[in-house]
Amino acid sequence: MRRQLVFYMLFLVCVATFVSGEALAKSFKGVNFPDFVIVGDKKCELNGIGIRKKFFIEVYYGALYLPYKSSDAKRIVQDNVPKAVIMHVVYKKIGPKKWVEGWKEAFEDSVKANTPGLKEKIEKFLSFFDEPVVRGGEVFISYDPRSGTEVKINGKLKGIVEGSDFMEALWSVWFGEKPVSKDLKKGMLGL
Repeated sequence: MRRQLVFYMLFLVCVATFVSGEALAKSFKGVNFPDFVIVGDKKCELNGIGIRKKFFIEVYYGALYLPYKSSDAKRIVQDNVPKAVIMHVVYKKIGPKKWVEGWKEAFEDSVKANTPGLKEKIEKFLSFFDEPVVRGGEVFISYDPRSGTEVKINGKLKGIVEGSDFMEALWSVWFGEKPVSKDLKKGMLGL
């Protein structure tokens, strides 16, 4: 009888572990993304996941986290609320030079980088990308209205850029009228 009880308890633990693991992550093309992240003290739910391609090569998978579900790109850019994007690199390696070139091109296409004060904030943001990110690595970009836009690469804090003006410029890269990738935008909007 005791042996059956032990077996039953182990079975329940295994089932609970499996179920909770499924509840805590969404798999996208073999990569697990959490169902939610905490930005500041706010829970942000997974909104959608998309693919960033460059010349038909998959570069990273991007996951958008918001305090509410939305497919309204304009609202996502303009709302001064906690939010985040996880960029999971699937290309073999993205070096610092490629990160900076890609971001510069994206900002030029998406926003008026010459807006007073914005140019310096973009330069500060670019300085955070000073190391390569290899396949499986992640860039976590979050925005908290109280502190600004925070960048972590592979879990290491690289810095914070203050201001909602920079947040809107950065989020326009993904969700503006000229996004860096229409497929990425559509996926992160959950469409």
